Amino acid sequence: MKNIISLFLVSFAFQMATAQVWVKGDNFIYSKGTNIFVKNKINLDTDSKFYLREEAQLIQDDDVPNEGAGIISVFQEGTTNSYTYNYWSSPVSDQTTGTGNTGFLNSQIKYPTTAAGTNTDNTITADDSQILDFSIRDGESDDATIGGSPLKIAGRWLYTYESGGNPATGYAGWSIFNGAQNTPAGQGFTMKGVNEIAGGSANYNGGQRYDFRGRPNNGTINLQIGNDNATLAGNPYPSAIDLKRFIEVNAAHTSGNDVKMDPWVEFWESQVETSHLLTSYLGGYARYVPMGFNPGTENGYANSGTYLEPIFRRTDNDGNIITSGTSTSAGGITPPGTQTSYTGPGTDGRRRYAAIGQGFFISRTNTDIPFTATSFEQARTPFITAGSAVPSGLGETVEFNNSMRFFQKEDGNTSVFKSAPVNGNRLNSDAATQIPKMIINVVPNGLYARPLNFAFDNSTSQAYDYAWESPLSGRVDTDAYIKIGAQGEYGLSSQAFDENMAIPIGVEVGSSFTAPIDVEFELAFLINFDPNEVYLHDKTTEVYHDLKSGNKTLLIAPGHYTDRFEVTFKNTSSALSNEIEDTNFDIFQNNGSKELTILNPNLEDVANIALYDLAGRQIFSNKPASTEGSYSFETASLSSAIYIAKVTTVKNKEIAIKVSISN
Repeated sequence: MKNIISLFLVSFAFQMATAQVWVKGDNFIYSKGTNIFVKNKINLDTDSKFYLREEAQLIQDDDVPNEGAGIISVFQEGTTNSYTYNYWSSPVSDQTTGTGNTGFLNSQIKYPTTAAGTNTDNTITADDSQILDFSIRDGESDDATIGGSPLKIAGRWLYTYESGGNPATGYAGWSIFNGAQNTPAGQGFTMKGVNEIAGGSANYNGGQRYDFRGRPNNGTINLQIGNDNATLAGNPYPSAIDLKRFIEVNAAHTSGNDVKMDPWVEFWESQVETSHLLTSYLGGYARYVPMGFNPGTENGYANSGTYLEPIFRRTDNDGNIITSGTSTSAGGITPPGTQTSYTGPGTDGRRRYAAIGQGFFISRTNTDIPFTATSFEQARTPFITAGSAVPSGLGETVEFNNSMRFFQKEDGNTSVFKSAPVNGNRLNSDAATQIPKMIINVVPNGLYARPLNFAFDNSTSQAYDYAWESPLSGRVDTDAYIKIGAQGEYGLSSQAFDENMAIPIGVEVGSSFTAPIDVEFELAFLINFDPNEVYLHDKTTEVYHDLKSGNKTLLIAPGHYTDRFEVTFKNTSSALSNEIEDTNFDIFQNNGSKELTILNPNLEDVANIALYDLAGRQIFSNKPASTEGSYSFETASLSSAIYIAKVTTVKNKEIAIKVSISN
């Protein structure tokens, strides 16, 4: 008769601890919703089983190899759409060979079954999935019945990406995983969802249920990243892991060049797809950024890090971002409002804990990447190592270890496998516990929304703060960014707040546009942060646009504006007057004669005279052919309004004042 150890979560969180687990013969352990802590190794004898159900998790302490040909069984749910990718990582290894973390076979992806095809939440039986031939594009759900219609996984979409052993980048770097290949522990793989069978399935309830069976991974697990490349990694354990701790172990800076990887991880996010064509995919990479590693009360840290939403893009068949077209043209970038899954201001701590089975990208940026039409500009990661020998050339070895394991059930917020709705709706964390933050969306020509994230913490500065800030992800030729330093282009910046501060932002309108375009600026969120004023300061027109009063749209000509715009928290435009002692220019509008007049009594050399409306649109620009005591410009054709007149001298002195034109 079988001996069963059954561990249930009844009415409160409960942890079982043991020094070592050894299950012999045809016996099993069954855990329902509990956290099981094992000090030493686990030995599962042939035919023995260890079932984790209703998000029960296993954590081990000692860095020892698990043993035996028995299996642990762990559930996870992925998206159901057969066109949509999930990024996975296996919590188990092949139990039929050796000891320890021997790697994962796709044949270890099972599906849970019952005698009647009913609820599978707590079942212990499972059947083998079918890995379909490469020629078959769509997977299909199972009927959840013992011996019934099997789960069919489209092998055409099973791939890994490991740059430590493959120097290729882009689509050439992907390796097929649809046969007998062994994927080492800690490496991730892609798998598309499935279509529901006729009549429905107990395993298909807003997310297809999979059953991973094998030897539980444990201890130190290494994987490699090539220089200026990335590796698809993932949580290798049958428990959640703390990504903040993972980044700290591999990317914390103490002295010299000691950083092994970029201080963030990236998650693939996408809209529900309707085609397998690459050019129809609409997705992008979201980024978890740790925001420092200072100790504190947030499970050991002063904060839980933050999550930067993806910018959804389309790509061509070579994986290059499509930058041409409009919001309505085929293959164009999606309009704002449909490109993001963002549902509220609860960004701190989201995705800090990687759920069981969750895959994600890690990267190493060793050299400055210049901006091109098909790539984004990014500076070399500060303090990164030069790299050591890996099979693909130079790179680094990063590690997972037991110190990163954490008992965290999926709550739709801090821990969630991709976006499988079977695990509950996304939750927003309490804003009162979050770092003060401001998000400004920049929407160029209605093409997409670029969120610029401004965090305010007294431990940071207006200069670059390592692991607190994140370069722009997915830069294209028409874009916006926060400027840090001379060249840095960032989507997240952190600094101590000062109402007198000015934060520079860059805006680029690509050369594919032959005329000025509308660029909209929206104060999207103020999170635990409520300054009296927030302005977009256009230094060209000297206009302060009040973002707290509503969205502002400026007409901006093609070009790269690195010093024109800044975000401020005060309006200092009252310092402008009609007579500036520095230059001695006198600028005034003569509405009787319908002329704008600029007096230049000191005969300064004038480089340019321009007139703008309050939206920043340039009305005219004139470069005088000679130095004169006065200049006049006809204004009869202009609408009655307030304008900005600006004079620039050859010595880069500037004067900009408001003039009222009445016609």
